[in-house]
Amino acid sequence: MPRDTEADPPPPPTAAELAAVVDLLADAQPAVAAAARARVLHWGDQALPAVRVAAEAGAARVRARCRSLLRSLEVRECLVRLSRLRLAGQGAGSPTTLLAGVALLTRMVRTFVPMDRELGGALREHAHAVAARITGRSLPYAARTLAERLCGEAGLRGGRSEAGPVEELAVDRVLATGVGAPIALSLVYMLVARWAGLSAAGVAMPGHFLVRLHGRRPVLVDPCRGGRTITKSDCMRHLRHVGRRPVAPLLRDLDDREVLRAYLDALRSAACHRPIEHAAQSLEHAAALLAPA
Repeated sequence: MPRDTEADPPPPPTAAELAAVVDLLADAQPAVAAAARARVLHWGDQALPAVRVAAEAGAARVRARCRSLLRSLEVRECLVRLSRLRLAGQGAGSPTTLLAGVALLTRMVRTFVPMDRELGGALREHAHAVAARITGRSLPYAARTLAERLCGEAGLRGGRSEAGPVEELAVDRVLATGVGAPIALSLVYMLVARWAGLSAAGVAMPGHFLVRLHGRRPVLVDPCRGGRTITKSDCMRHLRHVGRRPVAPLLRDLDDREVLRAYLDALRSAACHRPIEHAAQSLEHAAALLAPA
């Protein structure tokens, strides 16, 4: 019986094929170099070992182009993982899943972002300290305790601008420097609050971002102002002052998909001010993945 070759996966590239194609990345003819790059991207993970070696030990032009390829493969993997996230509704979604989404988006504009487990460990340490202090206490007390831990003890504070440069948007850098853009600080507050057993959702205001803690009487927190509790009336006055009406839709809770979209928008704005290889296209793909169903 003849073999059904169409059902068989293509054979993996041989070591000789990989070496030859990697060498062609440095070809002086742009069309040849582009074809070699497309072939490596097609091979994907199968080409990674050879590309990694050439990125460190090859000729100068090969090193540069292999490093660019590694970045492309990393971003592609981020998009695949982002597409597989199961994002929940408002306030009670998994902090692990939300953090994974944040880390994946950050890796599209920055290299050397720590793994989710490392970032989660630092955030859970804060959460354990908060949880130990709020057991059996009221939600306003929990909000003050969260602020005392993250602002008073960890020293987190608002950055220089509303959107912030990439460094003020990356959660790992916010934890390291203590300085963050509103949405980055809010993400830290949300993640710590959830790991501490609280229900926390994001609230997107024009040029700003807040966190709502849920309970019998929800509490609205402004991480950029030391985690201070603010009232709905405060927000309504601000929105009217900047000419935004109606105000109610701007004070609603966001679900986790919307939070990630807001974070992505901030990253896109930061990337526009400092061109980053692959960032614009990869964030465009991520926006499509996070678009409303």
